[in-house]
Amino acid sequence: MSTVDAQKWAQLPADHMARSTKLPWYTASFEHKLTPSFRNLLKEWSGIAPEDVVPHIYRIREESWRIFPWPCIGEFWFIEQGLLRHPDYASVLQKLKTIKQAKFLDLGTCLGQDLRTLAHANAPLPSLYGADALPGFEAAGHALFNDRDRLDSTHFITGNIFSETDDLAKTRGSWDIVHIAMFLHVFSKADAEAAARNILKLLKNEKETMVIGTQTGSLEPTELVLQPPLCEPGEHKTVWRQSRETMVEMWKEAANSVGLDVEIWAEYDEEEARQRANGRREKGEGWEKRERFFTGDKERRIFFRVVVK
Repeated sequence: MSTVDAQKWAQLPADHMARSTKLPWYTASFEHKLTPSFRNLLKEWSGIAPEDVVPHIYRIREESWRIFPWPCIGEFWFIEQGLLRHPDYASVLQKLKTIKQAKFLDLGTCLGQDLRTLAHANAPLPSLYGADALPGFEAAGHALFNDRDRLDSTHFITGNIFSETDDLAKTRGSWDIVHIAMFLHVFSKADAEAAARNILKLLKNEKETMVIGTQTGSLEPTELVLQPPLCEPGEHKTVWRQSRETMVEMWKEAANSVGLDVEIWAEYDEEEARQRANGRREKGEGWEKRERFFTGDKERRIFFRVVVK
């Protein structure tokens, strides 16, 4: 996503075809995705009454869709606590609790569910920050989690990972942990590589600082050509689906480019793949297209970690 793209998206016309609620990824329901953990987060952190949780989430989806119609908004993925699934979640939480003034950045935070997951688990609030290219999502996150009094605007940065001068770029070299979830898959291969270099520049050049995340990927790396409304009519736009192996290679090349010595780990989320396979067996082959639009037999989520040595 270039700076120009971010400006264009922030000004997306109200009648743009991408805003249609008839698109297949504007799904009719989400209750099958609603976990006890997220219900508990809304109850205990946000003070949402149990009977109000479902209508509250529907209302926030409508508000967020008006801010920008990401397919992940249409599919209610903002209720998934991606960081909680990551194998490093417990160690990240412990690091934030024990290392004085450690700083955590949730890059591409959108509605900020991973920040609130950490806050609810008693990570120090002064350690927690989110950044997104679209500033409207900060207010949507506050509406979802009812916590403007605890995570106010000083915890949120508007910035584009490709900018050299914006507020996000000004924080380079200041972060202990950068978390990115479902972020790199919106880019072409070249843009993902450029983003990886700039993400590493955000880290303190100190031992044990790290980038961790979860990424949509594939058993076989592939380039996907987007079609309208995911791009403009006549526009040629691609996105790159990493494999575990290409993910490791991308971070290795990015680290070499910015002069960091790192240790890299990546692995497929096999539990998520088993859940999808079970869904196909129990609900039929059309299940994923009904409930999870962007899928395929070779699709996988990839966990990864890049640690400065």
